[in-house]
Amino acid sequence: MTFPFIAKPAELEEKIREWKRAAGGKLQVDSLTSFSGHEVYALTLTDPNVPVVGKRRHYFAQPHAHEPGTTAGMADVIEQLVTGHDLRGQPTTLDVEKVLATTVLTFNPIGNPQGREAAPVLYWNGVDYDNEQFWCWMRGEDPNYPGRMWGRFDVWDDREVEAPDPVGIVYEQIDEHRYVEPNRSHLSTYFKLFFHMDSEFHYECWLSLHQTEFVRSEHNCMILLPLEGLAEDEVLEADWSWGVAIVDAWRAAGFRPVPSPRHLGYTGDQARYFRENWGDLHKRMNIITTEVKNNARDATPEFQMDTQVVAIQASIERLL
Repeated sequence: MTFPFIAKPAELEEKIREWKRAAGGKLQVDSLTSFSGHEVYALTLTDPNVPVVGKRRHYFAQPHAHEPGTTAGMADVIEQLVTGHDLRGQPTTLDVEKVLATTVLTFNPIGNPQGREAAPVLYWNGVDYDNEQFWCWMRGEDPNYPGRMWGRFDVWDDREVEAPDPVGIVYEQIDEHRYVEPNRSHLSTYFKLFFHMDSEFHYECWLSLHQTEFVRSEHNCMILLPLEGLAEDEVLEADWSWGVAIVDAWRAAGFRPVPSPRHLGYTGDQARYFRENWGDLHKRMNIITTEVKNNARDATPEFQMDTQVVAIQASIERLL
């Protein structure tokens, strides 16, 4: 690889040490320790000489261990905001001084470091594992159906179910017996860290960064709005216009986005998880989701990172 793809916990922690030395008081580092002993970080960038009152406040986060392009994208943008250049050494297009003077930007680059550390590869590009194998790494291999992916749950207890061995990397262990998918349960360190930071900064926007496989699709990225009914009126209108801005930026960069933002399409239990855990948040703040192609030979690690970078930059620029 010809450029840094920051995705593993140890790599991120090394960069955090570098960023702290370079940024001084402009970088605030917060963290919570998960049950597994991993630190889950919130990295906040702003100009401390400008009062927080009146600044736009934006949260960026990713919950899934099998979606490392999201971490790499956030790391690249943080590098730009700290050093003025990206991880390839190219000058940033962001007006860093203006950004830091007018915004508070918090990044949670690895929402589930336990799962990320257990991943067998740095990134998924369709070379080492086909999608069926990838999905078994994601949620675990069903003990009763070898070669098939296990189920998807918000919370499960290994005393109550026949769990995969090894456990799928999408899950975070939260005590001796229980596991959660981080963005589907407030018991996750991912959500606990958000609420901890939100009590200080009261965020108005949250970009949730994700990847999916886009199997048999002509598109390689998309924006998801909340489930229908969770965001309404002015909140939904702002979600929509923000999503369109990212889609336009992707198209201008040469990517192949789904032409317009779409509502999250979950039904049944998956929809219930989102209503229970995200419903109140969607009523008071703008939250949208990126999906970028994962685990395919035409989804290079450069593509996976750059697509998220463009989405983050477009999100920051709309605040100015």
